[in-house]
Amino acid sequence: MGLPAQLQQEFVAEFKREPHLVLRATCDLTGEPGLTWLACDGSVLACFSKPAGGEFMRHDYRISEATSLEAGSDGDHLLFQARFPETEFVLRLPPSEDQVLQKLVALQPTLDSVNTLRPPAALTPHLVCAAAAYALAQTDGELAKEELDWVVAHFGNQNSFRRGGAWVLKHGFAKLLTEAARLLTPAEMETVVVCLIELGFSDNKLAHGEITMLEEWRLAAGMTEERYQRGYDTILATASVGVLVNETPAGPDWMPINLLCAGLLGVIQHHPETAERRVKALERRIQSTDAINAGQTYVEQLGADGLVTVMSGMLQPAQRRCVLANVLHEAYLDGEPSPEVAAYLQQLHDGLGVAPADFEADAQVFRRLGDTSLFRESAGSRE
Repeated sequence: MGLPAQLQQEFVAEFKREPHLVLRATCDLTGEPGLTWLACDGSVLACFSKPAGGEFMRHDYRISEATSLEAGSDGDHLLFQARFPETEFVLRLPPSEDQVLQKLVALQPTLDSVNTLRPPAALTPHLVCAAAAYALAQTDGELAKEELDWVVAHFGNQNSFRRGGAWVLKHGFAKLLTEAARLLTPAEMETVVVCLIELGFSDNKLAHGEITMLEEWRLAAGMTEERYQRGYDTILATASVGVLVNETPAGPDWMPINLLCAGLLGVIQHHPETAERRVKALERRIQSTDAINAGQTYVEQLGADGLVTVMSGMLQPAQRRCVLANVLHEAYLDGEPSPEVAAYLQQLHDGLGVAPADFEADAQVFRRLGDTSLFRESAGSRE
């Protein structure tokens, strides 16, 4: 099966080659009645989608950024489930598309496929970080979607992650620790440790093997137990969103979740250039557009002062800790916060009654997490 002529021309004009795989789904990208043509050249998946009675719009996704490509069935239709940093969707396809669909989902690298890669001849600081991430993520023998989300969010794709993994498989974890100590500064070693804690908690749990490996990294980095524990506790507080659901006789009270969204949106509103991406990430994590909409209403109607007052009165201590940790994480996502965001953080700090030393210690953890220099391909050796 080939693309309709007009869509074929658009694909070739954009990518300078013809698609290798073409499929037709019987719905639009939202799952509503419509039509979607999928065209892939092996590296990019182009989705030409239109609702019933509408016009085609093209959405392009890089295969290397996919954190899930899965084929399934609901009994009557094939199902194609795709997850990318900016979106995820499920498409219905006729059974006749099965063979091509299997070829499409096979394009996503598996954990085992790292065994077939030629490892890099030498590590750079960038590849040390990638190899460290791979070593931690594979301790339980599988990669969770959330772990791949973390990898793609930090590295941009899976390429360095897999190359670093190939190096670890050849040389071993002990050699990686030795190379890390040789190539990284003490500050960079600490950054790696904190990032690995966050990666470990990305699927909301730490396996025993991950805890053991993190302790080996702590020792190699020369971190004190107190400093390591601060990073661990701060990231755990960020991940512990479950504490924000109050169980009542009438059912769950979602007010704390709404306040978390409001707190995060208070930061996001100062980043219009990345606001859409940040809100999508929040929606994926919270799994509730209602909570985000409620949070936006709080921000608009209460302002920062009113929001802090409500948080102070409504949230329990563990909930305050979770909300503040998440807001700090959002604020330091792209480095040091802007003056407007810094002023907002100060309002939260004052209104929630957080001790200055605790606030600064948490902020330091997120400064480490916001240091993206090691995740850039250009991070080279300083021999």
